[in-house]
Amino acid sequence: MTTSEVTFAPAVLALRPPRVAVVFPEDDRWRDWVMYALEVFSEYWGGGGFILVPHDPDSGEPSPQFADIIRAHDPDHVVTLDVPLTIFESWYPGTVDVGADHSDEERAERIRNLHDKTSHPMSRYARKVAASWCSPMRRSLSRRDRPGRQHESLWSLGAVNRNARFPPAISPTPPLEAPVLAASSSWRSDLALFAATATGVVREDDGARPEPGPDVMKWILARERDAPTSLLHVPSGSATRPGHHPRTMFTSFPGLMRASRNYLRDGAAVVVGDTGSDFSLALAYDRILGRGFWVTSAVLDDPELLRTFRSSMWLLTTQVERDSEFLTISSASLDEEAVAAAATALQAPEYEYERFGSHRQMVAESETVQIRPPEVERGSMEQLLEEHAGASIVLPMEVMDDGTREAMSGVETPIPSVLMHAPDAGRVPYWYVDVSIGGTRVPHGRDIPASAILALRNTAFPEVTVRASRNGYSFDPASLGFVSSGTVLPGRLGRPRLRALSMRAWVEGMARAEGLGVRLSAAGRQAELVSRRLGSRDQLLTLVRAATLPLLRAFIPDETVPKEREGGRAVIGLDPYLSFDKMSALLGSDEATVEIVDDLSRARLLRRGLVLGCEECGRPSFVDADRVAQQFECPQCAASNTLTSARWREGREPGWFYDLYAPFRDLLRDHGDIPLLAASQLRHESRSYADAPELEFYELDSGTRVAEVDVIASVDDAVVLVEAKVSGQFPQGSRGRQTDKLLRIARVLRADKIVLATSQEEWNTTDVAHLQNQVARAKPFRLLSSTMVELGCLESELQP
Repeated sequence: MTTSEVTFAPAVLALRPPRVAVVFPEDDRWRDWVMYALEVFSEYWGGGGFILVPHDPDSGEPSPQFADIIRAHDPDHVVTLDVPLTIFESWYPGTVDVGADHSDEERAERIRNLHDKTSHPMSRYARKVAASWCSPMRRSLSRRDRPGRQHESLWSLGAVNRNARFPPAISPTPPLEAPVLAASSSWRSDLALFAATATGVVREDDGARPEPGPDVMKWILARERDAPTSLLHVPSGSATRPGHHPRTMFTSFPGLMRASRNYLRDGAAVVVGDTGSDFSLALAYDRILGRGFWVTSAVLDDPELLRTFRSSMWLLTTQVERDSEFLTISSASLDEEAVAAAATALQAPEYEYERFGSHRQMVAESETVQIRPPEVERGSMEQLLEEHAGASIVLPMEVMDDGTREAMSGVETPIPSVLMHAPDAGRVPYWYVDVSIGGTRVPHGRDIPASAILALRNTAFPEVTVRASRNGYSFDPASLGFVSSGTVLPGRLGRPRLRALSMRAWVEGMARAEGLGVRLSAAGRQAELVSRRLGSRDQLLTLVRAATLPLLRAFIPDETVPKEREGGRAVIGLDPYLSFDKMSALLGSDEATVEIVDDLSRARLLRRGLVLGCEECGRPSFVDADRVAQQFECPQCAASNTLTSARWREGREPGWFYDLYAPFRDLLRDHGDIPLLAASQLRHESRSYADAPELEFYELDSGTRVAEVDVIASVDDAVVLVEAKVSGQFPQGSRGRQTDKLLRIARVLRADKIVLATSQEEWNTTDVAHLQNQVARAKPFRLLSSTMVELGCLESELQP
């Protein structure tokens, strides 16, 4: 047993608009869906935190290539798009049911009088699938003894009704009162959609502006000069002022900025193609990377548009190369050959000075422009409120037995000094809060239930709606407790007590949501006991390495009683005890032996003592130094003995022997060093690492054992499962069962990789091929497999 301790952890805060993913059908009306969605987006902070996810109109399956994009974007909500029935009927004539026996005029009149909204019939299924790819906000009674994930807090989204009695689930920005750069809701051309991604969309039913011309292309790509007048929207009652440069809807809210908290390897992306998926990819890359551009066949076929894009492409490539980033060109609809042809057309220089002696834009020497999808998982742009971005606080935290830290007080949420809504408007707070707690190394996101990340005591009710996000935790600061009318703003804010999870607690939270319990296996318990005496699991991984294995393994109990005595090694029963000289011979150095003896002795893993015989029972025993005295008691028969030369085996004076902690002996006997060696190698290859000892999964309802996993690790935020076997193969006839168990736990934990580890020169090739075949079928995220071999060899310790 251990007692909890109090520590202090730094935390970084940021306020931001919500991030939302909206599913839509990719059919013949996809442009209508896209422009209406962008119009709806624009009423929520300009729409800079929204992305689109197309789905098959017949099956409802969302495009699988958006799975990684959704995980990278990390939306707070995944929603369907609600469309007024009148608009839906205009897109799909005859689909709105108003009853039978009506003339066309009566039918049209009935539909005009309906104020309901609807979504595409397959969008609900698509939304459910897309939500399973991320970690959306959910509202629930958050008790940890109630397995399962609760309902999401937002399922659908439509145009803002500013006269509604109750405020919408996420707060819109106030109505426009000044001129703004925005596309018109009536536009449908390629250039119009391209412009809409950069500016936002406003509804213009009467006197709509004409579709934009080629002049918008250069401004959209560079955004450095005055915008074309075709993009200017002047709200009713406002007027343009001389010298005033209107902003886009994304930037019209003061104090809002775009920033990245991680390194962006790919700084810009071009998507080529004419489909809704191509457009949605370009939009998503623009939100995630900061710069995403959509190029259609019409642009490639129009000399003027192509010339404009080429010139801007040259400048963009120069900027990306200067920042040591990459520009990618890809497509959702075209094959690699077609994309390569488009890339060549886009990079052809227009002017001789652009060549610099060669095709400058193709930058073959540095490979700045690459034909591939961008890597979105390494970093992401996001919208933040400039005020309080990166604010630091210190949380007093109680450390639990498993290493989890629980905040002893709630997080005090900062408040913007200039509010978008008045405090009495019913829409405050309207922002979300990100919290990143220092020292946390468990995987981010993955949809772990809120019950696992909230410190709840004597209550089932959470302070706020919270979720695990890509930077730690995100929550809606609106208090879920009782808030009386007229409460001042600070009183409306919840103060959640958060938990910084250990790897084991994270696994338990993920498993419980899927109806599984988690407990330490026998080997896991042994490793945990040793880790506690050493001080941490990291110290155990440092101790068990190729250089120390000969010594540690020498303490493994013998299988049979040895027939002959071995110098420097005494065996009592089946347990060996080693002299200093024997240990030094195994390590090859007296200095190294002294160091490890001191370290293990301080950790109470090694005891120094004498091997003494008993005058009465005649049996030898190990008597540790604490019990050695002139008169000592036999550990086996309790007889009193005098410490004389008759009691030790040989020599004028007794020689010291050393005993290893029994659970450590058993761990090594059962080949528990192989998982530790695999974990040590994973840690050596990573920047951020955390793991859990061997865990056993079981059904919560029946208690039936499901599987054991030797190591579950977070390696640079990737979840890795390790199956370690000293034999380098699955037991005879169990290949299919073992693989199925691993894959089930991989699905529960949303793992990224399965590793087969062994001390042999290779893992059974048939086992490896079978696992590779199975993981290739994993959906929606890619699951990899690999092997670790020759663990415990000195050469393998030197591998990078």
